[in-house]
Amino acid sequence: MSDCVLWQYLEDLPGQCAPWCEWESHIGNWPGFSGFQKRYLQLTKDRATAVECRTNCSFGCPRKVVEHSPDDIVAVCPEQEGKPYSLNAKDILVYSIKRNTFHKDLCSNLGIEFRESKLDDCRRTWRLGDYIPTAGYIFPVFISFQEEPGDLVEVVRTLCLYHSNPFALIIPTRRCVTSKTENLLNLHGSLLISLNEEKFFSDEGRLQTVRPASDVFAKFQVSNSISAHEIKFATPEGTKWSDIQIRFLESPTVYVKKQDIYVSTSIRVTVGNVDRVISCEEAGMAKKNNKMPKDQWILLYAFAKQRGRLDWSSDHPPQQVVKQKQELSKSLKKFFGLDGNPIEDWDKEEQCYRCRFRILPEGDEGY
Repeated sequence: MSDCVLWQYLEDLPGQCAPWCEWESHIGNWPGFSGFQKRYLQLTKDRATAVECRTNCSFGCPRKVVEHSPDDIVAVCPEQEGKPYSLNAKDILVYSIKRNTFHKDLCSNLGIEFRESKLDDCRRTWRLGDYIPTAGYIFPVFISFQEEPGDLVEVVRTLCLYHSNPFALIIPTRRCVTSKTENLLNLHGSLLISLNEEKFFSDEGRLQTVRPASDVFAKFQVSNSISAHEIKFATPEGTKWSDIQIRFLESPTVYVKKQDIYVSTSIRVTVGNVDRVISCEEAGMAKKNNKMPKDQWILLYAFAKQRGRLDWSSDHPPQQVVKQKQELSKSLKKFFGLDGNPIEDWDKEEQCYRCRFRILPEGDEGY
């Protein structure tokens, strides 16, 4: 049995959840099944009320599970076309994919920054995370399990609608791919990845990669010849400062001896559907000789630590940052291509400076 049968079964299986007897029937003869089962299958609290019919009956309808006792379980044909046959207690236990483990392994194998979330607007579709070929460029990665070509087209159409930047969509096989699906993705500059072509399981049932992630995502590779001053944020038309969300990332960090602090050198910037990771160099706030953060980047970091405020309780006394604040505002206006002051003037009543955009420190996900 090849891995293709496994990928096709996962594609056909609603919710990647089935009774034990069906897992065994479809992929039990695969040499890697034991290892796959240990790592990627988990027992649920459910018990099957129906199972696939294992006979050659022309009706092909599911068999009803009737439990007379723990040792007397039978599969009954609802059309009375065949005799009941016996099942054991394990046959009707329902097992599902350990989705979090499966998704994490996929991300690890493909060099994807793991950020799992379920998509409410796309059935049987999840966001795995982001592929970041180099700082400043981020490509969302999704995975979807669809049984019909039309359903896959709808998923692609929805993703294209909600994400203005290119993305990658992972599917088990290309069985549901049509020219319409491919045209939508090509027009959007997005990428389709088939697990059947790019991934395989070892004899122990562990995910393995056919080729390097850089080859899989070759379409998204970015030339390193672009200099920092050429990089500008693709700010959507009509954006206001209040629409911008900035969050410092946990790595990489550098030690700033003058302030005796460690400062993250990358931020994640989100404006509507535009989502990018930006380094201090790309934002024009790094020194040319050693790439260390300039004072205005350190000030931006100080604002993040206090969620957009700077007052007398901060590590940066307000009277010492007037020039830095001016330089920070200048850099932000240039990078985002927006007019107006991104940081309010000194509020005499509240005794603070306040950002007009939303900003967070590392590890803080909620605004």
